[in-house]
Amino acid sequence: MAFELLTETPPLLREGHFINFIGGWPEAKDNKWFRVERVQQIKYDVARIVAADSSIDLDFRAPSGGGLADKNLSLIPNKDQTCYELLMGFKGNALVYPMYANSYFGKLETTNVVPDTGNTRLRYLGFFDEDDSPFNAPRLREHVVRDQEPPVLRVYNDYPIDERLVIRIIVNRVMLVAVSAVAENIRQVARVAKHHQYFTY
Repeated sequence: MAFELLTETPPLLREGHFINFIGGWPEAKDNKWFRVERVQQIKYDVARIVAADSSIDLDFRAPSGGGLADKNLSLIPNKDQTCYELLMGFKGNALVYPMYANSYFGKLETTNVVPDTGNTRLRYLGFFDEDDSPFNAPRLREHVVRDQEPPVLRVYNDYPIDERLVIRIIVNRVMLVAVSAVAENIRQVARVAKHHQYFTY
């Protein structure tokens, strides 16, 4: 699990690709190889009004009882054999901070150098906006699986008026089949999917 900002909209995982989940994933996936059996792309737009100088948190979990809620996006799969590959693009004047378990993803190593929307300097650390990942050409990617630590997007409006942010999410629903091993020469061909890393702090 690691948000990645890419230089252009990446190709999605396709049938026949292989995935190796490396380090820190839930037990059903951790350090195991899978082959992509089927894929399905689902477009999902999320629009929220963010009040001036305030923030909202958008949790990838489903609300209790299922469905959708204002702050729950329901973007964690329910099945072990499913992985969601997510591409996210933004439209609107807002700063978007990826988080895991109340810890910001984009922070530096020096003590107390972490995003802080209440600090006029630190609020400009570790965020993404529509210039980084445009609505019609999303470049922010994340992979999610069942039972993982759910990502959160903290959306902050640093404008003096209310702002509307729209997030275009392309959900590539990937159905996986476990494979016992992948030959060393197969790992180097172009069809092999990237290695997913899970960063913990």
